[in-house]
Amino acid sequence: MTKADLALSAVLAAAIALLLAAFFTQPAFFDWAFARHANVASWVVRPLLVLPLVWAAWRRSLAGILASVLAMLTSMFWFPAPVHPRADVLEFLAMERALLTSGWTAANIFGLLSVVSWVALLSAAFWQRSWKLGLATALAGAALKALWSVVFSPEAGAAVIPFAVGGAVVLAITIWVWRRRFAA
Repeated sequence: MTKADLALSAVLAAAIALLLAAFFTQPAFFDWAFARHANVASWVVRPLLVLPLVWAAWRRSLAGILASVLAMLTSMFWFPAPVHPRADVLEFLAMERALLTSGWTAANIFGLLSVVSWVALLSAAFWQRSWKLGLATALAGAALKALWSVVFSPEAGAAVIPFAVGGAVVLAITIWVWRRRFAA
């Protein structure tokens, strides 16, 4: 890593920390973000943002990884709030909101550690140039996200499945094409 990559990484880590602090301490920002997250375009984009994370890890750029994480976090409010949101999306987001506002419960701590661990494992796998381990980690993450969604929101959790599966399929195809085209 270059000094520039490390410096940019520090700036991006600070931006992530500030975003999360604002998200969890400013109710108006939290509500605004969740209203926009009801737009399923953000549900489509978020799993696709794994692609630049994987690319950055492969290129061994911590700044690229952190920029991808920041993009994933902010993608929930890139799109306008929908005029007619889907009922299952609203129900699922209500569960997520309740979970995120319930404080530091054991379940929330476990969830946070799970997400951070997944990003770290995914990044480490591709950093080490192990596309097999990276793909396995990505697929496991998509499967666990789908399972978690259905367990915690039995009525609406299935709304997440097409997006989790779609993101995993796009990543798998991208890796397959890349391996056929560029790998020895």
